[in-house]
Amino acid sequence: MSTRSLDSMTTRAEAGADAAPLASPKGSHDDVSDNTPTHTHTGPDVPAVTTDVEKTAVEKGANGDAPAKPQMPSFPDGGLMAWMAVAGSWLVIFCTFGMANTFGVFQSYYQFTGFPSESPSTISWIGSVQLFLQFFLGSVAGPLYDRGYFRALVYVGSVIYIVCFFMISLCKTYWQTMLAQGLGAGIGIGIIFLPAVSVLSQYFLRRRALAIGIAVTGSSIGGICLPIMLNNLIASHGFEKAVQYTGYLILACLVLACALLHPRLGPNKNAPPKPSPKQLFESKPYTIAVVGLFLVAWGLFFPIFYLQVFAEEHGISSNLTFYTLAILNAASVIGRISPNFLADYIGSLNLMSVMCAGAGILCFAVLGAGSPGGLIAVAILFGFFSGAYVSLMTPAIIAFSNGVHEIGIRLGIAYLITSFAALTGTPITGALLDKYGFYAPVVWSGVTVLAGSGCMVVATILQRRVKGTWKV
Repeated sequence: MSTRSLDSMTTRAEAGADAAPLASPKGSHDDVSDNTPTHTHTGPDVPAVTTDVEKTAVEKGANGDAPAKPQMPSFPDGGLMAWMAVAGSWLVIFCTFGMANTFGVFQSYYQFTGFPSESPSTISWIGSVQLFLQFFLGSVAGPLYDRGYFRALVYVGSVIYIVCFFMISLCKTYWQTMLAQGLGAGIGIGIIFLPAVSVLSQYFLRRRALAIGIAVTGSSIGGICLPIMLNNLIASHGFEKAVQYTGYLILACLVLACALLHPRLGPNKNAPPKPSPKQLFESKPYTIAVVGLFLVAWGLFFPIFYLQVFAEEHGISSNLTFYTLAILNAASVIGRISPNFLADYIGSLNLMSVMCAGAGILCFAVLGAGSPGGLIAVAILFGFFSGAYVSLMTPAIIAFSNGVHEIGIRLGIAYLITSFAALTGTPITGALLDKYGFYAPVVWSGVTVLAGSGCMVVATILQRRVKGTWKV
């Protein structure tokens, strides 16, 4: 579709069209399209028609009937409210995914101080359950978001998360910590995470991947600030006070986020019916892409959870190991902005395949992190490539949607499947670590991530055929 045609459609839509399923320029990977063929009809008395919907509208108008309204919502792609939404989403992700990226600090404390009698695999279940619920509850939050319950999800999820995070400081046993940090905090995160990311699709179209990439850097900044904050507060004030002070920071961020986040569009009563999960999985590209996301997530979090432990076991000074996760997440800031900027031009799926392959190769490089130089190099490179997976995941799944009414359910199902990888991945690598040392979990992590990147390559090729363009 030409730019001139798109502009004319947008002008007509803004003049009198109701909110309707999203149509987008053909060949745009991140734009949600209706997948209808493009037609052009011109004549002396009839304006140019670019879609079947508009063609029908003009024909009806020519016959004296009431013209049908073209289905094309407008997107600000900027402005005060749009960037307020990005800021609010950034704050939510800072507190949620940023805290997940910080679990290596909790893993180290629980393993060596808090619960030394528990195995690394047992301790890692706390972080795995939290990650599992963060993705799994997307299957619940997604449909509720589509039905217009955005504010209820954000407010309720924030309260649950804040209360449970403060409860971590009062826990004395492993199972108390599992209930507060794994289950409670995981439920709160799972309720607010998907709506906070999905709402950006109501404000951005052309720059959607970039906007999501900027918002997702909140997890990287959280992964920089929170580990340093926690490590130093634990050393100076003890674990209980460290968690409480961090809880106050999370409280302030979520209160501000609730004030900044506002949905722009209500539920569209005239939207086509949502596809069932069976219909979604009849799409081979979507199905293979979800399998790829699962496999990547199965191995991707091992270096994030265990890189600090690996460095400590190899005798690297605590002055450096304390900053391992901060270095990793600082690099992932670049990995979450620059790929998403490129994705708006070359396609999210194209870029996802490359970045996941790089992350899989770097999983094997963990074995070279036994020296200060090796540790820093692995943390920087892995942070860059793994950061792209997190930031490109959402725009890549949105690319399969046939309308804005499908975004929540497609993301919810993708997050649901991925949640089981997040649940079982680090306990599996923890069990391998207990029995075989670091070599076995490193191999497991690298192989699964590379297998996932292979699936993403296949899904990308198939989606190119569906869209009829290389940019997907």
